[in-house]
Amino acid sequence: MAASFVLNFMIYFSSHYTLGPAELLLGGKRTGIKGLEFVFDSGSSYTYFNAEAYQSMLDQMRMDLVGKPLKDAPEDNELAVCWKLAKPIKTVRDINSYFKPLTLKFTNSNSKNVQLELTPEDYLIISKHGNLCLGILNGTEQGLGNLNVIGDIFLQDKMVIYDNEREQLGWFSANCDRLPKS
Repeated sequence: MAASFVLNFMIYFSSHYTLGPAELLLGGKRTGIKGLEFVFDSGSSYTYFNAEAYQSMLDQMRMDLVGKPLKDAPEDNELAVCWKLAKPIKTVRDINSYFKPLTLKFTNSNSKNVQLELTPEDYLIISKHGNLCLGILNGTEQGLGNLNVIGDIFLQDKMVIYDNEREQLGWFSANCDRLPKS
């Protein structure tokens, strides 16, 4: 049975859904990045972190890549940060072991913790050049200021339920390649 989460502390904010503050974990370990306020925006393709969270996360990812065959690919301008191997990368699964899962741990005022767990397939993209690109962008550089946005890339293979009446937001893992049974 797929794990599902319902958050009773959704706030409707400026036509977006947001939750309580979140802490970012990388590979299950604390990154020191906490107190992040995110909005859920299914109309945004990418996810955006404020400059401080983005740079800290990127620095930690780059430290994890030391000694691995992935190298920066600044010539690939499809996204802000891309890496390459000697040969084009065909799927994220080929280099999955080089990256750690990301987790957003949300805490509401009732001290309930709910986690949005993301595998590398949920935040990495293969560019048309066969490079691996980070699907998380610096929101401050994009004009979002300190706002953090969870976009569609984080919500791949997840069914998201927006319950306006009860002011709840929930999600569960699903194979979105298959149509649901009626």
